[in-house]
Amino acid sequence: MSLLARIAARLPEPAQPFVHRLGHIPRLIVAERFVAETGGLASIRLDLQGAPLAPDRPVTVSVVQPATGDSRQLSVRDWTLFRNSFPVPFPAFANEAGDVFHLFVTQGETPPATAALAAHARRIGLDARPPVVLPSASTFGMARVLPGSNDALPVAYGIDVFWCDKHGMYFEGWIHCHQHKLTGLRIRVGDDVYDVPEFRRREDLLAFYPDHPHVVDSGFVGYVQGRPGQPVHFEVTSDAGSRSIPIELPKSTLLKEPWTEYQHDTINDFVHTLGRFVTEVNERNLVVAEIGSRHVGEASENMRSYFTGAKRYVGIDIHAAPGVDVVGDAHALDRLVGQGGIDAVFSLSVIEHLACPWVLAAASNRALSMGGIVFHSAPQTYPLHETPNDFWRYSDEGLKVLFGPATGFEVIAAGMVNVMHMYPEERRGVFASVPINPGYGNAFILARKVRDLPDGAVAWPMDFDESRDRAAQYPVRPAT
Repeated sequence: MSLLARIAARLPEPAQPFVHRLGHIPRLIVAERFVAETGGLASIRLDLQGAPLAPDRPVTVSVVQPATGDSRQLSVRDWTLFRNSFPVPFPAFANEAGDVFHLFVTQGETPPATAALAAHARRIGLDARPPVVLPSASTFGMARVLPGSNDALPVAYGIDVFWCDKHGMYFEGWIHCHQHKLTGLRIRVGDDVYDVPEFRRREDLLAFYPDHPHVVDSGFVGYVQGRPGQPVHFEVTSDAGSRSIPIELPKSTLLKEPWTEYQHDTINDFVHTLGRFVTEVNERNLVVAEIGSRHVGEASENMRSYFTGAKRYVGIDIHAAPGVDVVGDAHALDRLVGQGGIDAVFSLSVIEHLACPWVLAAASNRALSMGGIVFHSAPQTYPLHETPNDFWRYSDEGLKVLFGPATGFEVIAAGMVNVMHMYPEERRGVFASVPINPGYGNAFILARKVRDLPDGAVAWPMDFDESRDRAAQYPVRPAT
């Protein structure tokens, strides 16, 4: 198990009595509780960089399981050789995942007695403190006391998210001055700075700092314009003074695949749902229509070949081209194929180009036989394309409204696939957080017709001749 600075992240505040010498305990640097994430705890890693340690004196790390009294102790004389952190291996405990441990770091020639540490833990009320339980060691900063300055301003911080581009760096997290109230924060990247205008609410931090109610006002976001990759400092101001802290940014693990496990799941959902549509068409020998069937690339050419069991395949498009059986405006689908003339209809990245998709939904209801099915996928987050006929973007909830009870359909499945990140030119205010809040490449829906739609249930004051002329403005590009 690697704590990797979790414990040092909660170095005791200078004002607390247990940071000073006690007669029967060597100089105490850290007294903390933590939860073991796994059974058989056999090692931890500590980062004591910035702690008030004398470089010429050995450090003793004591790990105690208070429930059993079992303990391990390791003295490290050349701890300065490890620079940022050092491993602390020991014989494995017989613990289970979730068990609580005490950690003590002392400095002196004589290691402390376990009984003395236990007594000291009771004296300072260590068990009353919430244990260190953090989701990731790389996202929790360290509350450090500068070497030789026990009265330095204590600061703890966490960096939840950061990203950079060629124009600057974005930070999101929290910063806290323990018993002192935070009044200001300047983020410095090299010579470039950003003054955080206001702090955000972070109610979640109160569980870690119950004695400091002002911690709830310690969240921040900021984008520092300038050259990225320069040294980062947080310049903190409080009611007890100010302090500049060098920041070591969290290290992220590079994925072996160009997508996450969640991406795999959403892609599988999309493929499975489209597969259900194709399977039903083939097994029931249905008449199926594709909206936007014009061959503009390999993917569109291949769709017809998937429906080998279909009774008939009708390709519909606004432009005449290979793959098109019926030329016309999809808004008038029922006029093109006749009322009840088809059993299934689908499109792939087409309905964003239809000016009035609710009219398509109503026309689909009239064109389908009872129990007929629809499948559509369309962009949720995607660049402007095929202008001037690029009208809409859809979420799965939006598609469930279009092809839902109001238009005579029952939703079978819906979802979104392919996480997309956006990088706006404007990087101030609410726009600074846009890159970390993803959209999706596509939304999709599979639905079944369960009732006929009454005349006039869905209406739009449109002229079908005008609609056809507008639809014909969709660009015609050479097939690839």
